[in-house]
Amino acid sequence: MAEFLFSTQAGESLGKLAAADLSPANHLALLHELRMTHTAEEAAALLTLAKTRQQATVKFPDARHLYFTPEALEQATATPIARHRAAWLHGHAPPGPVLDLGCGIGGDTLALARHRHVIAYETDGLRLRFAQANADRQGLAAQIEFRQADWTAELAANRLPPAAAAFADPARRAEGRRLFGLEQMLPPLSVLLQLQGQIPALGVKVAPGVADGEIPPNCGVEFISHERTCKEAVLWFGPLGAGRGRWASVHNGTGWHEIVASLVPPPVGVLREGDFLHEPDPAVIRAGPFVELCQMLDSHLFDPQIAYLVGPQHPAGSQAAPFVQSFQIDEIHPFSLKTLNRRLQALGIGQVELKRRGPPIEPESLRPRLKLVAGGRPGVAILTRRGDERLLLMARRV
Repeated sequence: MAEFLFSTQAGESLGKLAAADLSPANHLALLHELRMTHTAEEAAALLTLAKTRQQATVKFPDARHLYFTPEALEQATATPIARHRAAWLHGHAPPGPVLDLGCGIGGDTLALARHRHVIAYETDGLRLRFAQANADRQGLAAQIEFRQADWTAELAANRLPPAAAAFADPARRAEGRRLFGLEQMLPPLSVLLQLQGQIPALGVKVAPGVADGEIPPNCGVEFISHERTCKEAVLWFGPLGAGRGRWASVHNGTGWHEIVASLVPPPVGVLREGDFLHEPDPAVIRAGPFVELCQMLDSHLFDPQIAYLVGPQHPAGSQAAPFVQSFQIDEIHPFSLKTLNRRLQALGIGQVELKRRGPPIEPESLRPRLKLVAGGRPGVAILTRRGDERLLLMARRV
């Protein structure tokens, strides 16, 4: 079926589908039309690829020209992250080729191939064929050698080719189940550490919620944020992470920004009306450079367990601006729904942004019970705590 999808006939049909309404309500009509010129199997494959390409645009800017399976797309790295990571690897690894171990449909492979020769391993034949086609589409085929093989078996048999560096993206799902823990990944961390004994410059993509106690002591850890979501973490071994410890890389409208954590305890102080409250990006919270942010923003925590920074300094122009979103605190109250509704009415708030850090209550569970002012102004309600005291902060987004 892959060869059919690469054909001129399939390309013409995919071009028409790219402009069609692909909503579920229209699927039967589209399949009926496709069956006029294609077999049932071909029609289903065309519609699946067209839908997947549409979904893929959030990760791949040129998705309409690439090939995906739904499962491989879900696991694939978004292009901005893949290119950021490839540039880091290229800048810190010794000269030579890179092994991409478990390349899927080629998201990381293509990014790495813009810098170096890549030897890409994949056990799934369809994914490998799609990765090859994607490399052709981007003019990178000469930079990549694809191998359909289990790299862990090649490692055990001492058949892996010489390489300057390696990147691995272990599976974190099996038979529909999510796998937790670095030893539950496929392959597990212990196998990856065997590989690192042969290739010191190794990067391993892991879940952003990786437990601190599972992280090996001899690697750096990068937490990566894109579109204000901590998408993943990477364990960087050897020269790729030497001396770095933990750091966050945050992508915003101006590009990538890095902040390294010293893990020194940050200062703790008072919470005052009129001060600015700074909420760190999720990747920054995972990395933990709180004392660095406090220094940049002349701020402090008001509770050592709550990742909110407060202080008198406006964030405009600060080096910390890419790493936080900021609010100005207008009022501080003990939290209750009654108090929240009373202040919404008194302040004339018609659209409220609810934020939470600390209290167990979910903000969206409150929304149906809020008493907003019709046509009122926007505002922010922050639900948090200081010690055992639950707090309501009425604020404005800066």
